[in-house]
Amino acid sequence: MQKLFQKINVQKAILFIALLIIIIILIELNYFMSGLMGAVTLYVLTRKFYLKLTEVQKRNKDLSIALIIFLIVITFAVPLWIAIEILIPKINEIISDRETVLQKFNSIRILIENNEFLKGFDISVSNAQVLQLVNKIISYIPSTVQWVGQTFANIFVALFILYFMLSNARTMEARFRELLPVSRQSKKFFITENAALIKSNAYGIPILGLSQGIIAIIGYSVFGVHNAIFWGLLTGAASIVPVLGTMFIYIPVCIYQIASGDVNGGLILTLYCVVLVGGIDNILRFTILKKMADIHPLITVFGVVLGLKIFGVMGLVFGPVMLSMPGILFKIYKIEKLLAKKEKAETHLKSELRELPEEPAV
Repeated sequence: MQKLFQKINVQKAILFIALLIIIIILIELNYFMSGLMGAVTLYVLTRKFYLKLTEVQKRNKDLSIALIIFLIVITFAVPLWIAIEILIPKINEIISDRETVLQKFNSIRILIENNEFLKGFDISVSNAQVLQLVNKIISYIPSTVQWVGQTFANIFVALFILYFMLSNARTMEARFRELLPVSRQSKKFFITENAALIKSNAYGIPILGLSQGIIAIIGYSVFGVHNAIFWGLLTGAASIVPVLGTMFIYIPVCIYQIASGDVNGGLILTLYCVVLVGGIDNILRFTILKKMADIHPLITVFGVVLGLKIFGVMGLVFGPVMLSMPGILFKIYKIEKLLAKKEKAETHLKSELRELPEEPAV
């Protein structure tokens, strides 16, 4: 008994040391944490396709992985690079031209001063305050450029890790299942639920952003917004902003349209953005995305806030997953409890059967 107790203590000590080393490694490599999470996301998205190529169609593993990485680069990295190349120079151009910013602000202020309804809100902002806001935004540009560099570094890390994850897919999955200290049913539930959550967020974010961006570009073009494509791209990108979302962009755009003299067009554009740009979010969440994984909207909102703070960009995917984890673990607890009751009942039945007297031979 003492030897068994010592053996269990040694096992616990080894497990504790292993977990401690893993935590230290993750803390020291936190710069590449988004890359690691990106690799996990890409693995979940491409696993089925990879196994179909290698196990069903008997294709070469390295060529299959090369094809998958090429498709990822074409699908995600190139559009991201193009968007950054378009958006960042344009943002710099707009912000750096202080006189134009002040002119646009003054036109909005004149509108407020001449409107009896808006006067009641006592909205007063000076030119100095506007310039202070512009300077504050400019101060974020270096960190934005650094974020862009970090994003591309993490994309490279994600693709690098993905290569090894795919090349050893079956072995890695078997090892992962061994590490989960629960029953086979609970392991299957845990893996299936997390994969569904990752897929839902990984597909959902670009689908929502693209849909809202396209609808915004159409609206801005119809109602004569200058640089409609630029503002439409910004509106689509703002879909990841928690709570405010696309309103963060389209409300200032609509206000400027009204201030520029196009009152009717600006008001109709506001209605268009509220109904269509904002409405497509709800339509997609309760149709296509709900079929992938039934995630409550509050979990998505607060999960994104939590995820961005902890994980950076990949928090958009793993924030909601992390917030959903207590619910998943509670369901696993219920599964294990039911299995334990079932096993106990079967054991009790077997013991009763053993105690029954044997029938005498005829």
